[in-house]
This record gives sequence, C-alpha cells and structure tokens, in this order.
Amino acid sequence: MKNIYKVGIYVLVLALFLAGCSSGGDSDGASGDSKDTLRLIAPSDLTTLDSSLAVEAGAFEVMNATQEGLYRLDKDDKAEPAIATGDPKKSNDGKTWTFKLRKDAKWSNGDPITAHDFVYSWRRVVDPKTASEYAYIMYDIKNAEAINKSEKKPEELGVKAIDDHTLQLTLNQELPYYKELLTFGTFMPLNEKFVKKQGSKYGTTVDKTLYSGPFVMKSWKVEDNYSLKKNKHYWDKDHVSLKGINYRVIKDEQTALNLYNNDKVDTTELSSQNVESNKDKEGFDTNLESATYYIQINTQTNKDLQNKDLRAALAQAIDKKSYVEHNLNDGSKPIDTFTPEKVFTNEKKEDYNKLVNAPYTYDVKKAQASLKKAKKH
Repeated sequence: MKNIYKVGIYVLVLALFLAGCSSGGDSDGASGDSKDTLRLIAPSDLTTLDSSLAVEAGAFEVMNATQEGLYRLDKDDKAEPAIATGDPKKSNDGKTWTFKLRKDAKWSNGDPITAHDFVYSWRRVVDPKTASEYAYIMYDIKNAEAINKSEKKPEELGVKAIDDHTLQLTLNQELPYYKELLTFGTFMPLNEKFVKKQGSKYGTTVDKTLYSGPFVMKSWKVEDNYSLKKNKHYWDKDHVSLKGINYRVIKDEQTALNLYNNDKVDTTELSSQNVESNKDKEGFDTNLESATYYIQINTQTNKDLQNKDLRAALAQAIDKKSYVEHNLNDGSKPIDTFTPEKVFTNEKKEDYNKLVNAPYTYDVKKAQASLKKAKKH
C-alpha cells in the first residue's frame, strides 16, 4: 500500500448477481456447453495471461483457474497447500521460510514444476525491465524494492532454489499473513524455457501460454469468447468436477441479463438500477468482495485541502450509510476503515477491523467543529 493520507468514503462493496444452473445441451456458449460446464459473462476481453504483467480482474479470475502457486485459497479464504506440500519451515526470527514442493506437479506440457520456476518468475516480476505494475506486491521480500528501483540485481532477490523441490524465501520482517498473499496471481511460477521461447507473445494466445493449474485455455476469440478445459497434467485432476468453463465477452449489462433470463449463461452481475426488478428472483444473491472504495483527497495542488481539519470535516460530514442505501442501492455496506471486514483476523480469530479505532466516522457535530477549526487557519 502506498503511504498516502486517505480520508472520505470507505465502502465495502458487494457484487450482486443472479445465479442459476446450466440446463445442459445448449451449444450457444464459447463451445459445447453442458451440465458440467460453467457458463460465465466476461465484461471485457483478456489482454494477457502473463502473470508478471496481468492487472485486470478478469485475467486474475482466469489465472485462478489455470495457474497454481505454492498455496491456494480454501472456502474460507485461508491458504491451503497447492504446489507446496505443507506449511513452510520458518527460521527463529520468522523471516526465512523454506517450502517443500510436490514432486508430481507438472506444467500443461508435461514438464515438472520446480523451485526454479518460482525463482525465475519472482525475479522477472521485480526486474524493472519487465515493468510489472504489481512489482510492489513483492516489496516485502528481501531486496525486492531495491531491485525494482534498479539499485540491485534481480539475482539478489531473497528467494532461491535449494534443490528442485525446495524453495527458500527471505522476508524483510515476519509477516504471518504472507501465505495468503502467495496465492495471488503475480506469485505464480513460470517455465523459463517456455516463456523465453515465446518472448513478448507469452500469455497472449492459447498456445503461447503454459498452465500449472486445474484448467487450461481451450479457445480464445478476441472480443468474443474464450473457454477453459481440464488440465490432464494437473496433479489434483481427480478432484476437479467441472469439465470446462465458457466465457462470453459481453460489455452491455442488459444484454448479459437477457442471456441469463434466456438460460444462456449461469450467472450475471447486476448494477443498482436492476436490483429492484430482480431481487425477488430465485438465484439472486450478494457476495462480499475484499475491496474498499474511497475518496482520495488531492493535497498536492489544492492548498485548501492541505488543511487537515478541513479534510477531517469532509470525512465526518459524509453519511456513508445513507449513501450506500439510497445512492448505490447495490448491497454495498458502509465502512470506516481502509481494510475490508472479514479479511484479516488475529490468533484469537478476532476481526482486525473490530480492533481498529476509526478516526473519522460520520458525526455532524464533529464535522462542524472540524470546519470551525479549519477556518481559523
């Protein structure tokens, strides 16, 4: 997270959607829809499936299905072993983590997945030549930030392969949540030989991408549709129930809703204007997302907003509850902290947010007092 002073609206957003079940036999999707194929809407096309370069939510959604790292998230969003065989062995200071990797993990071309694939991938992310927008997410790794700022070489990153199936990671400080972070798409391994052979085309087409997860790309028609099928080389393929996932690229929400109502797709998201007319339908539901929306105050060019008391007055004057209920009307919830609820807990399973004393809550009297103080400066 960048160290920027943030005040204003903090809204925990929920994705509202209608979800049904595929009726089977419909071949109107990306290819061969059936009862064991999930049919989804993609609001935009994919730009890349290169884990070092991907930034869009759609790309990460597909990578969650086609790529796998050391860990994956379980139903409670907690890290569980994937290519790693269990919890890492930690040094006494908690900074050095040693992972044992599965010996049966393979790439979709049959190559073994090794510790060297993680080393190559992570060095590539922080290498400034890659220009990865998510390079900062690795700054907790020893020397990562210095490498990304061209102050050190990628080979100095705090990660190394002890052998083919042993990976060692060195952090700047002990971070108990880092296992969960390792499930993020940017931390996925990369097959160095394959990536270098594809060059700048890696991740841009079906055959120029290699996969480590339960699915592989089956087809990819730009601005139309793309589909996934089971990865026959995936180590845990026997526990993958779906045969495939088909995506239609539909940018218009009403078109997507019409497809859902005509049983052409299994789920679609709704915006606020369609909530009232659909909230009583079977399948309507809301799901919490680990995201916050907020107003960021420009203190760089606006001298008035450089006044802390004025910023406090603005934050205290916004009725977030009324805003989400009457303006958004999409199931969002008001929140006074930067971190979403139900994301981080301590050893006692207490929600991190409940332990935070939010400094700027909605309070008209405090807002007026802050404004009065601001006017004195």
